[in-house]
Amino acid sequence: MKEKTFGLDLKDRKILSELDKDCRQPNSTIAKKVGLSTEVVSYRIKRLEQEKIITQYQVALNLSKLGVIQFRVLLSFQHITSGELEKKISKLKENKNVKWLVSCNGAWDLVAALETDSVANIDSLKNEVLSAFSGFVSKKAISISSRASVCSRSFILDEQNSEEKTLLDSSEKIDLEDIDIKILKQLSENARKSAVDIATELNTTARIIAYRIKQMIKLKLIQGFRIAINYEKLGIQFYKGFVYLDNPEKTKIQELTQYLKQHKNVIHHVKVISNWDLEPEFEVTSEEEFNKILTDIKDKFSDIIKNIDIITISKEHKFVYF
Repeated sequence: MKEKTFGLDLKDRKILSELDKDCRQPNSTIAKKVGLSTEVVSYRIKRLEQEKIITQYQVALNLSKLGVIQFRVLLSFQHITSGELEKKISKLKENKNVKWLVSCNGAWDLVAALETDSVANIDSLKNEVLSAFSGFVSKKAISISSRASVCSRSFILDEQNSEEKTLLDSSEKIDLEDIDIKILKQLSENARKSAVDIATELNTTARIIAYRIKQMIKLKLIQGFRIAINYEKLGIQFYKGFVYLDNPEKTKIQELTQYLKQHKNVIHHVKVISNWDLEPEFEVTSEEEFNKILTDIKDKFSDIIKNIDIITISKEHKFVYF
């Protein structure tokens, strides 16, 4: 393995990998895993934060257990200047139902991911997005998530994906107490925030906070804790695919899904209800690397894949997990 990758030495990459697998694990635990002292690990993490390589500590939740329905509105534009578009995007960011908002190059110009607690709301929420760009939309589509998972960034250490966190499935909604919701909000802002600090914010004890978090993990509502990274700083490119399948057998879909989930560069995988069937997301170091990955996927599953549309994420305007 190269001594320097993504501008980081091997020790930094090992620390980054451990934080991506579980960012709430203590620095002392990470230190034992990477063969460094706790003090050195603490220093290196602080530096990764200060250099804005780590941009956020996130909690991964199974949104189905919160009764959440997730969908995306995808738009292409015409007859609009970059200045006008930026103003309209800034306005859309204020919509509380919009959780993820990105500008793109390729098949689409903008993707807005929204959440609701009822299928009946999807149409009206979609129209809110469309009305924000009234007169400028040349093409539009919607995709509703039926299953979704996020994978650890195995490519950091050039390993195969082995860990998967479920974000959406067929789970029933569970009942949470008010304190649980407050804890999740605290964790969504900073998943490394200590039980002591959360307890201070919520006027309770660290023991109660630790117990409630443990229970939410046991219920599989909390799937894990991971990091958000600065793509530009690390020289990483973010691609999203829209895979059209040719009425394959269930076993063939499972084979493709499993292949994508285990691929070291696939960090997010979504099965959708739309004109297409799957939405894998990739983090790679170059267009050349991505094109090779895409060719491999098409070759390996040429009997079931009709087409794959691609976008590159050029700018993330908003990301709110909970």
